[in-house]
Amino acid sequence: MLTLRYIVNAILCTVAVGAPTVLEQEHTTKRGVALNTFLGLIVKLFPVNTVIDNTCGTLNTGQQILATVFNLDTTQSSSSSCKDVTVIFARGTCDPGNVGALVGPPFFKAIQDKLPGKSINFQGINYPASVEGYLSADGAAGQTMAKLVKSTWASCPNTKIVLSGYSQGGFAVHNAADSLGKTMSKVSAVVVFGDPLSRKPLSNIDASKVHIVCHEGDDICAQGVFILPQHLTYAIDAASSADFIAARV
Repeated sequence: MLTLRYIVNAILCTVAVGAPTVLEQEHTTKRGVALNTFLGLIVKLFPVNTVIDNTCGTLNTGQQILATVFNLDTTQSSSSSCKDVTVIFARGTCDPGNVGALVGPPFFKAIQDKLPGKSINFQGINYPASVEGYLSADGAAGQTMAKLVKSTWASCPNTKIVLSGYSQGGFAVHNAADSLGKTMSKVSAVVVFGDPLSRKPLSNIDASKVHIVCHEGDDICAQGVFILPQHLTYAIDAASSADFIAARV
C-alpha cells in the first residue's frame, strides 16, 4: 500500500497543472497562489459527479492529504479562557476531525486575518457526520451545537458567537436555530457553506445576520445526493464570508 507521504509527494509534483479549468483566469489570478494550489489539489484528489454514499472513504482520505500538504488542523477545540469571538462550526459528511479540511481551516484563517485586533475561539462540533446522517437529515448535531451555545454564554457571557457549517453541517446550524428559540437572536452572525436547507430561512434570527453560500449547480444545496465540483470548492468564499462576520462582531 502506498504511504500517505508518497501520495502527497506524487501529487505535489503535478498539482500546478491541476487548477480548475471552469474558473475564469481573472478570478484565478486574484485568488493568489496558495488558494489556487489548494483548489488544484482538490480537483486531483476528489471524485466528482458521483453520489455521496459512494465517496465517503475518498472524501476523508483526500482531506487528510490536504491537511498534510497545507498543515491544516482538522480538529478545533475552544481554549478555557474567554475570547472576544467564538466560532462554532459543524463539518460536512465524512470530513476528518471535527472541522474537516475543505472549508473549516481556510475559513478560520480568513476570520483571523479579518479580525486582527480580536481574540477568537474556534470550536468544532463532535458528531459522526455519516452518510446516513446526511440522508436522514439527523438533528443530533444541532442539539450539540445548541448546547455549546448555551454553555459558552454561561461561561463567557460577553463573547460574540458565530455559528457556521458546511454541507451536512448546515443541518446542524438550522436545527440549532430551531432548538435555541429566542436565544438564537443573540447570535452575532451565521455562515453556512453548501447548505442542504438553503431554501429554508433560518429561524429565530434576523436575516441580515445570515449568509448562506451556495454555488450555482451544487446539488447538495438542493438536498440532493450528487457530489459535484461546485460543492468541493467553498474555500473560494472564505475571505468574503469572513468579511461578513467582521462587519457583525
